[in-house]
Amino acid sequence: MTSAIMALLLAVFTFSAAIADEKDFLDTLSGNWHGSGQVRLNPGAMPLAVSCSLDSRADGAALNLDGACRAKVVFTRRIGVDLRASGTRYTRSYVGSRRCAARLVGIRTGDTLNLQIVWPDKGTGSRVASMRLASAGTGHMQIVTIEPHPQTGEKVITAKIELTRN
Repeated sequence: MTSAIMALLLAVFTFSAAIADEKDFLDTLSGNWHGSGQVRLNPGAMPLAVSCSLDSRADGAALNLDGACRAKVVFTRRIGVDLRASGTRYTRSYVGSRRCAARLVGIRTGDTLNLQIVWPDKGTGSRVASMRLASAGTGHMQIVTIEPHPQTGEKVITAKIELTRN
């Protein structure tokens, strides 16, 4: 019976430490951000220069990022990321494409969330892309999305945005 109690206590402390690690990481992504980069409206399009502003709030093992990117008068697009950590595994949703909201799933490695974006099947098959959300040093964040080109399958960076905390 003593070994069962010890195992339970060890599991509780290990789980608590994992939650604390994710909370500490997510806190590095919390705040008001501004920055710029390039976005392609689809993998075959030419990149457009954008400026972005985001508000990101961490609450324990959860992160909510909401904002917009603008390309002169060409377009303004809302960006939204809602994540919840369970250990180093992350799940929830992403808004930032004309397609619709997508499911996010992935893991954290070091200071980077490596996420898979899965858009729902709308009769043409589900679309899958990837997103890297990185805490790039104190007060810096980088968001990169990569999608396969629909004709060639070649991986194309569809967004690369560098942000600085206000």
